[in-house]
Amino acid sequence: MPSPPTEPNSDGRPDTPPAPDRPPDDEAEPAPSETAEDAAATTLGAIREPQRLHPLTLLLRVGTSLPALVIILFPLLRNPGSTENVTSLVFGALYGVFALPAILLQYWRFSYRITPKQIVIQSGVLNRKNRSIPIERVQNIQIERNLVARLCGIAKVKLETAGSSSTEGSLAYVHQGEARKIRQVVRSFQRGAPEADAATSEDAADTETLLDMPLRRVLLSGAFRFSLLYLAVIFTVLELFNPEALVERVFRARGRVGWVSEIVFSHPALAILATVVAAVFLGWVSGIGVHVARYYNFRLWLDGDKLRKRHGLFTVTEGTVPLDKVQALILRTNPFMRAFGWYELKVQTVGLDVEEQGHRVIAPFAGAERILELARRVRSVELPESFAHVSRLTIRRRFIRYTAVWSALLLPTVYFWPADWLHLGGVALPWWGFGLVPFILGWAVLQYRNHTYAAGEDGFYIRRGVLSHYLWILPVEKFHVFHATASIFQRRLGLKTLFVDTAGAATFAYPEVIDAPAGEADAQFSALYRRFRQLYRGRMEAEAGVPGTRLAPSERPRLPVDEPPE
Repeated sequence: MPSPPTEPNSDGRPDTPPAPDRPPDDEAEPAPSETAEDAAATTLGAIREPQRLHPLTLLLRVGTSLPALVIILFPLLRNPGSTENVTSLVFGALYGVFALPAILLQYWRFSYRITPKQIVIQSGVLNRKNRSIPIERVQNIQIERNLVARLCGIAKVKLETAGSSSTEGSLAYVHQGEARKIRQVVRSFQRGAPEADAATSEDAADTETLLDMPLRRVLLSGAFRFSLLYLAVIFTVLELFNPEALVERVFRARGRVGWVSEIVFSHPALAILATVVAAVFLGWVSGIGVHVARYYNFRLWLDGDKLRKRHGLFTVTEGTVPLDKVQALILRTNPFMRAFGWYELKVQTVGLDVEEQGHRVIAPFAGAERILELARRVRSVELPESFAHVSRLTIRRRFIRYTAVWSALLLPTVYFWPADWLHLGGVALPWWGFGLVPFILGWAVLQYRNHTYAAGEDGFYIRRGVLSHYLWILPVEKFHVFHATASIFQRRLGLKTLFVDTAGAATFAYPEVIDAPAGEADAQFSALYRRFRQLYRGRMEAEAGVPGTRLAPSERPRLPVDEPPE
């Protein structure tokens, strides 16, 4: 019987197929050439043959596509007797002819297999893809189980690699036990140990619970959040159901505070104010809901050299954060949380989870001392006693810039404002927008007061932000790029911006010192470079055994490379 085809490894060499004519299991003895790694993978069945997703994946994918079908058929459902429903019927028929077979073919053509060196994922119907993910590059294996998946006993496995800004591979869906088995086997290959030895559990001796969040703590943390996520959905639904009719039914038909609705509808300004208040309230309530759904039953524990966390109400997420992959620590708060001493702790890793906006949350809500204690479990952290402010000239620069942008938005509105539209005190409404100029000045002052920085022997510390206040802790050994820049306006005022970049830095809320005095920025730049160079030289000397960073080619440290087979 011919042996199954082999897939190339990440180093270009094919996996060794099983030997033919192998005796039965009860008569055979383990071959001397079979390693523990091969045995671990064989238990998963991944080397012998490719694996398919769970059959219930078909039902979940069909269910996911049903909302699109409902939208297509909505005109027909709303007005069955209309003669304008031919288009809906045609698109509904196309859905049955093309969409359902496509879902079946995508499932049938998807397979995965795991070897000691790589994870191979094959997918695609017309455009066939063969993705190979090296085992050593897998940084996180995240297991997600939404409500339907939990009822069905299945889970989604997301593979994240170092240097990737998105999920490298996704297995949606596999059996819940198979998902844990995949994570277990990949860890065993990364540690170079048999599966049985590498397997860890939450109750193992080397695990330590770092943070638990009961429901009351999750509700308390959600009360400090504000989310606009569902506001658009809410107002869209209200448009479909005629909000005026709803108000009439709630307030007037039942005689409940009807005078309130009459006053609101009779004054446009009050109607606008009521809309804003309703939006703020809905944003606050949705913020609580989103936070509870995301962090319900949150638990963080230390598992060897990795942080593991599990949380979620409808979708339970399990993930890991390798400690050696942490590039920076971020403490985040807002004015309300800061007033009560509450903070959130995030870590920045080489690979980014786009759903967490470039950072991984490891402590959603805790007091300042507790947050610092958790931060010290990740890295050695000693906050400086004092922070230096940026130049006060930043207030003038920000005020002029923000006022110019605000004026550029208002002036065209004033010019095109119709004469029969709302005028307050005989003045067109957009002109009143210039009354916010004093608040713009106050905003610039707040940004100046909240923007400080400090340098220590172990890293660089930056504080910045008003509504979302961040404290970045950037270790020296994790620096990738740092440079000082000055725009044409900064040069005239003797200011510079100091950038500090680490691997996997997000594109928003960047760790930078804006409008520092030019001399101070240059001095900090030189000090950071000197510390980084000393650390790099020390590492090179420890690795190569000789002093100096510019080594001859024969003296440079080399990574181990597998020898090619003879």
